[in-house]
Amino acid sequence: MKVRYIEEPSLQFGYNQHICPKYGIFNYSPFDINQVRPEKITIGIIGKGESVDKVLGWIDSCKNHIDGKKSKNPHPNLFLNFCGFNKTTGFQSEIVYDDTYLRRLNNSDFDNIIRKNENLEERIIDIAELYLSEIKFLAKNKNPDVILCALSEKFITYIQEKEVAEENDEDDEDENEVDKAEIDSEDISAKEQNFRRYLKAQAMQYNIPIQIVRDRIAKPTAEMQDEATIAWNFFTALYYKAGGTPWALIRKDAAETTCYAGISFFKSRDKSTTETSIAQIFNELGKGVILRGEEVTLKKNDRVPHLAEEQAFNLLTSSLKEYYDAVKIYPKRLVLHKTSNFSEGEIYGFTQAARQLNINQIDLVSIQRSEIRLYREGNYPPMRGTHLALTEQHHILYPRGSVPYYETYPGKYIPSPIEIKLAYYDESPNLICDEILALTKMNWNNTQFDRKYPITIECARNVGEILKYLGSDDEMQLKYAFYM
Repeated sequence: MKVRYIEEPSLQFGYNQHICPKYGIFNYSPFDINQVRPEKITIGIIGKGESVDKVLGWIDSCKNHIDGKKSKNPHPNLFLNFCGFNKTTGFQSEIVYDDTYLRRLNNSDFDNIIRKNENLEERIIDIAELYLSEIKFLAKNKNPDVILCALSEKFITYIQEKEVAEENDEDDEDENEVDKAEIDSEDISAKEQNFRRYLKAQAMQYNIPIQIVRDRIAKPTAEMQDEATIAWNFFTALYYKAGGTPWALIRKDAAETTCYAGISFFKSRDKSTTETSIAQIFNELGKGVILRGEEVTLKKNDRVPHLAEEQAFNLLTSSLKEYYDAVKIYPKRLVLHKTSNFSEGEIYGFTQAARQLNINQIDLVSIQRSEIRLYREGNYPPMRGTHLALTEQHHILYPRGSVPYYETYPGKYIPSPIEIKLAYYDESPNLICDEILALTKMNWNNTQFDRKYPITIECARNVGEILKYLGSDDEMQLKYAFYM
């Protein structure tokens, strides 16, 4: 057994590299500053009148600098000031719209739906239809870059209360449990996610990414993140959804393109089938595609889902061809992350698909929760980046833990590591673990960089949760911006 510490990976920004997304954008501009990028982001916004006004007022206030969180034990790197979203600083972009992009929903329409529908599922669908009708209008008549769907606290509170009274039968077995206690840029708690997933799934047909935002963002409460952090997360996600690239992984060799993909399984909402979702198969710049896999048959003697050899071959072949159509080049190396162990059939199917397309380096990596714990002297948990090699093929990694840059451990609970198993690999195990740590920083929904899982796994799970709300013949989008 060997223990080592992986230095915090840097990210590439427009004019320099840095380990922190906030600092990098603030001081070095977004990655795509000298490329085609969203210098102006045209938004549409839908919601009750008062919600629309609150959100627009908050967006206007965010043009200017916002001080970071003040506390007794300040950690300025953790709570960095927000630079303001304007043409001259940080993102160097601006929000534009006029009154024709504002679609105000009637209070009476909500009241009528709530009054007539006792069934929570029907109520969610009917309210979502109010938004979808206006999304359709904006898509056909105005074509904004991103559509904001503003939710009032009265609606949110009502849904929360009803979900306590009516136990939700949704299968959350594969729920993404990464940092559930934190509020992300869309500020949606786990209790409202049925509405969020349904709305995002159905909105895909209109080909414009949506951003769901609660109107309390205009006046954050004590349990929410601080104002500067909320602004960082919101505008980073908005910039990405509008087609921007806030930051990128550092490419070690410009001639050697690596692509990363994640596979996860999800059950249909009626639990009758298990299907495969493949994450965005993407390169160091985050450019790539998403595909939906085939239905998987569970074996009686093995309740863990696995792809048949032919399914693995077909899924990866189709994904790589879509990837080629998107970026016009096949990668030299493929890294595939999966949330369960690889079967022999999966290994053969994936490697054959890669070889057929002349991909000469292949790494098949299983990433799961770990029951193994490491302990560190003193009052703080192990460092983020602590890597324990049990064997050449079996590793323990702490993506969450004490962060020197933050001068603290920023989590609320004792961090647990992830378990990494190499089913098939051409690169060195150390490099594979280094990349996993770097990929935890590629979530453009959150600018605090100490995520637990790499974006390959987070994306796969997020995609699966949205795909539950699409039929097999429904149109799905290939870009991750529609799922985050």
